[in-house]
Amino acid sequence: MKNDKLKGLMWGALLGDAYSLGGHWIYDQDALSNSGLNFEGLNAPLATYHPTKKAGDFTHYGDQMIWLLEHVNEAKTYDPFNYAKIWQEMMNNYEGYIDSASQITLKNLNEGASFMGCGSASHDLSIVGRHAPIIFKIKNIDEIVELVKFHTFLTHMNKEVLDAGKYIVEVILAMVYNLDVEKTLKERAEFYGDMVKEEVHKAFEVRDLSSNEAINTLGASCGVKGALASTVYLLINYHEDFEALLKANVLAGGDSSARAMVAGMVVGARYGYEAIKPSWIEELNAYEKLNKLIG
Repeated sequence: MKNDKLKGLMWGALLGDAYSLGGHWIYDQDALSNSGLNFEGLNAPLATYHPTKKAGDFTHYGDQMIWLLEHVNEAKTYDPFNYAKIWQEMMNNYEGYIDSASQITLKNLNEGASFMGCGSASHDLSIVGRHAPIIFKIKNIDEIVELVKFHTFLTHMNKEVLDAGKYIVEVILAMVYNLDVEKTLKERAEFYGDMVKEEVHKAFEVRDLSSNEAINTLGASCGVKGALASTVYLLINYHEDFEALLKANVLAGGDSSARAMVAGMVVGARYGYEAIKPSWIEELNAYEKLNKLIG
């Protein structure tokens, strides 16, 4: 696959998460609009969920994605058994926010569950954006899909979340080969179950609404039902302007980070690194480290 596209999808997910940190998990759209956030750069979090974070950091989603990136770089693959041990160790010492899916998974691992039986029943979209390092590093398409399944089930033992993840993987792979964004989003939704098909259909139905109104209608919270539709809406309307997508996403409120990570992968894979690279990329506190890992 094309290196610029792979680099784009990796940075797209990372930049989406870091940019969203400022407004993450604030649902009041008026409050976000009047918050004084600098939409031309990175911001410290306004909400109380991330007290250890500052501008240029990642949410707990992005942090976990970096752990995975380091693992696949070293192992040259995704080893679900070894990564579960790495994830367990990192999470046991993690000082950032630990969401319920991670809490349940960590408890199960600490009590002796295997990597195949430790995952929560969480239906959150966030795991889908964290798959980026697997797609970035693994060359065989069939292997990517299989490893995405293992990575999903580590923390999210939920079929609808897995279906959403497989759908997004297929969309991303189509983007690497320059297929049309809207057509691909619509066509591939037919193959991943009723939930995915319904979510994508809902996104196209409200495509002409403003982003605030559409995401209020579709769903701004964490669950894959609603969050997937909101992410597809953003891609339909903003796939040619990544910075505009990120701004509209944050202003719409809620779990903006999960949506931005997924959308960032798709946009980065379609248009490549240079098209999604914002002027503030070097404001990332881990920029030098990440630049070495991604190349």
